[in-house]
Formats: sequence, structure tokens, C-alpha cells
Amino acid sequence: MRVFVAVVEEESFSAAGHRLGMSQPAVSNHLHTLETRFGVELLCRGKHISPTPAGECLASRAKKLLEETDSLEAEMASHAAPRGSLVVGASSTPAEFLMPKVAAEFSARYPEVSLELKVYDSEGAVRALLAREVEAAVVGCAIENPRLESRTVEEETLVPVVSSGRERLPEMSAEEFASSSFVLRERGSATRLAAEKGLAAVRASPNILMELGSNGAVAGVVAAGVGIGVVPERFAAAHPEVREVPVEGLSFRRPFVLATEKRRSLSPAAKAFIETCVQIGKNVGKESG
Repeated sequence: MRVFVAVVEEESFSAAGHRLGMSQPAVSNHLHTLETRFGVELLCRGKHISPTPAGECLASRAKKLLEETDSLEAEMASHAAPRGSLVVGASSTPAEFLMPKVAAEFSARYPEVSLELKVYDSEGAVRALLAREVEAAVVGCAIENPRLESRTVEEETLVPVVSSGRERLPEMSAEEFASSSFVLRERGSATRLAAEKGLAAVRASPNILMELGSNGAVAGVVAAGVGIGVVPERFAAAHPEVREVPVEGLSFRRPFVLATEKRRSLSPAAKAFIETCVQIGKNVGKESG
């Protein structure tokens, strides 16, 4: 039933499969089985998928049944202590700076839960959440998706960095900074998105020399004397091979955002993780602020 409702809502077998984390052939097989069971065609298959009259009737009833089932599961789960396995996602920077404290505290509070953290870029973490590969995800940028709800658990400062061996200047002008060459994170990374927004604020059209897949890679190249990088402030402070360069009128700020799916009934373990993440995020924010 859930597969059928997803196909009707998405108007596509492939989109429904992506949403549910299933292959398109598996979705088709589910629909064929359902039509065989009821002995009627449920979908008009053409350029756009649409329900037949029988399909509209089934979709309406199925949505109500699924809502009742989800509600019942959530109510029953609320009576159980967190246990079992929990898979959550995070983009690379929250995974490095926030998740270790969250995971340590969560495991201490809920030893009956086996926690698995999957690391993506921010776009990949959101895709995994929508495909239900993870129950919650923490990313380094705001999320605009009608299927998801999100909350900011921490804010982070990014800083431009140069090689520690480079001549130290009291402050770089916005014009000089805008005309510089940059080493940035890859597209799809929230660090990259925040860097682009900061550069746009000083009307910079950056000459990007390299795009790299981690903050460590960016710092390594910059430390070798190549260009200017943009990395988290906490990362720069822990890596003496690079140093922050102050820039007139420049500010890089971005949130760490915890996201879940609106219509998904979360397990007790996921609810406990969210509570822990919010609490730890506030504490980390105080420490870094």
C-alpha cells in the first residue's frame, strides 16, 4: 500500500522508488502484485502516471490506513525504551565537530541502542533521509523541502585561511580578497555553499583553483602555499600549518541543521537521538561562542 501511495503522489515509478529507497523494477512488481490481488487496473501508465477510478478509491483508503498504522506504531513505540539499531546521517563537518560529542553522550545514555553514523556531503545526507536510509540527518546548511522539518542545533563560523608561512598582514581589503585565487570544498558541500554566499556578499567572483573533498585536503593544499581556503574556525585553530586571514567586512556563518521527515513515525531511539543532539548542540555553541 505504501508503495502504491508513493507512486500516486510522485506520479512516477522511479521517483517513488527514490523516495522509498527501492529500485524501479521492485516498485513495478509491487504494483503488479496489488493489481493482481484486486483484479483491477489501478494506474494509467503513460507519459505521466495517474490513478484509475479504482486507483483513486484505493489511494484514498490506503492513505487513511497508513496514517492509522503509523499513528499506532508511534503510540506503541512510545511505551518502549530506546533499543535496537539506529542509523543517522551527517555531512562531513558536523560529523567531525558535533557528532563525536553527540554519539558519546547518546551511547552513555542509551547503551541498548547500536548507533551507526553515515557521512555524506549535505546534499547526499538529505537524499539519504528522503530515501529513508537514515532516520535523522545533521547538515551544515538550511534545508528547504516540504517533506522535511528541521531545526538549527548550532551555528558555526568559517574563516579564510592562508599558509602559515605567508607574510602576515593586519587585514586584507575586500577588493584584494575578491581578486584572490581560492581552494574550496566540492560542490554539494555546505561549507562550499557558505563560502560562496560570503564571497558574493563582498561581490567576489572567485577564481577557483581547486575543489577538494574535505577540510583537511583544503588545508593541506593551502599550507603548501596555494591560494586561499575557507574552512571551519575550529578546524583552522587546530591546524597550525594554516592561519586565519582577517578580511574587511567579511563574515562566514552557517547553521548545523537537524532534519527529519514530517510524515515518518520515528523510533524511540531516533527521538532520543534528536533530544541528545539538540542538548549537545546548545552546549557546543556556548563553548565556541
